Amino acid sequence: METLQHTRLLGFDDGGEVFELPDVIYRRIGEQHKQGVAGLHRLYEVHGFAAKGIVETTLRADGDLEHKKLVTSYPYEWPANMYKDAVLFHLGLFGELDRAGLTLKDGLPNNIVFDRTAPVFVDFLSLVPLDALKDEQWLEAGGYADARFAVLAKMLLPFLVLPLLFMGRHQFGLARDLLSSRSCNTGGKPPSWRELLPPPRGRRLGALKRYLHSLFDGAALLNIRRAAKSRGGSDFGRTIDAITGLVRSLDVTPPISAYSSYYDEKKEAHALGDPASFLPKQKAVHGILGEKRPRSVLDLGANTGWYSVLAASLGASVIALEEDESCVDILYARAKKQNLSILPLKASFSDLTKEIHGADRLTEAYADRGVGTNPLYRSGVERLGADLVLVLGLVHHLVLGEGRSIEDVFSVLAKLAAKTLVLEFIAFDDDRIRESPDFFPSLRKFHPSNYSIEKTMEVGCRHFSSVEVLASHPATRTILVFDK
Repeated sequence: METLQHTRLLGFDDGGEVFELPDVIYRRIGEQHKQGVAGLHRLYEVHGFAAKGIVETTLRADGDLEHKKLVTSYPYEWPANMYKDAVLFHLGLFGELDRAGLTLKDGLPNNIVFDRTAPVFVDFLSLVPLDALKDEQWLEAGGYADARFAVLAKMLLPFLVLPLLFMGRHQFGLARDLLSSRSCNTGGKPPSWRELLPPPRGRRLGALKRYLHSLFDGAALLNIRRAAKSRGGSDFGRTIDAITGLVRSLDVTPPISAYSSYYDEKKEAHALGDPASFLPKQKAVHGILGEKRPRSVLDLGANTGWYSVLAASLGASVIALEEDESCVDILYARAKKQNLSILPLKASFSDLTKEIHGADRLTEAYADRGVGTNPLYRSGVERLGADLVLVLGLVHHLVLGEGRSIEDVFSVLAKLAAKTLVLEFIAFDDDRIRESPDFFPSLRKFHPSNYSIEKTMEVGCRHFSSVEVLASHPATRTILVFDK
């Protein structure tokens, strides 16, 4: 049990406590709840909920639960259209559960993770009998004719739908802020509908309606908000259908960026089925993947995912990180369409070490029980490691651009790579650096003593047991393969 305490996951759950183990998510159920949870699991099996996107769950002989373990990703990391798909999936669950006499006691995007590009609902104990929802004291649904409208008004609309409306307005930074530091249980400023309003001069009612219509179906939005405020006087199913229609109508696809055609411009968009046509860098990475045969690959700075797709085509399960909104959304669309084993996430190198803690009331609730917890949102280095990590065309941006030291870069990479790190080193005399020195603000801080292939190999070998040197292209670039 001491081991379990070190992997406790943070969250409010009266029915049990959740722990992350090496191969499974374990949910310990309180004795007074075990009979009800056993009944819930029977309904889960009878209605085939696993096939409908609710996490694969086993009822143990002792009455506790085990769930299939998936890569933990957070809503603020999902590409825009990936988040939209998560919202549609969540809305659709209400209808599926209603047919089994069940519903959801909350409406948060955090209850979903992705298996590749498929959304999976993982908060098993959020499923409750429909007629028991009104008894959830924290929901304070006593004034609602239909308690589900309390979930709609207090959680689903502000925390799930509102961030998507900002994505529909292409305010991705604000949307991701709402989904991270301002999400439920963080203690941040709660999302506000007022943030959808136009500048102060146009806040008269008529101007507001015209403004909303210019963004999305304003009439539908106003009707949905009116239904939520009715405290259950409307038909819940029709209200969910109206929200679903509004969500489907939103275009959240990010504008094309300067990096979206990166591989085409560099003439590197080669067909994967013709390795003979690959450039030296591509041949080197293809050969490494073929030799190492990693089960999992993390592609840092994936762009639109040429190397991610290559790794997936060779049998790896891939996590692709890219900070450009357009590029990561393009990769998500491709992975979804082709059913590729790729989890695309919008994240930068800096994001790998960030964590977000829960609100004081949440951590205090655990402290009162005498137990410790992990952060509400754990850092990427704890969640996103892989057998093999690809860092291609990125390190010179981290060092010469952002001013990080080689040591700092390796301190992160070594935690992510379980077995192998494939790193591309780009020398000072590379055309990209010589022709665009202003693109690298920290360039003057570095010289051969603190930025060179020898320095990179020296630092890398403090964390890895061996290094192999392979050709890339042009000649100013080199592939380094570090193994533990």
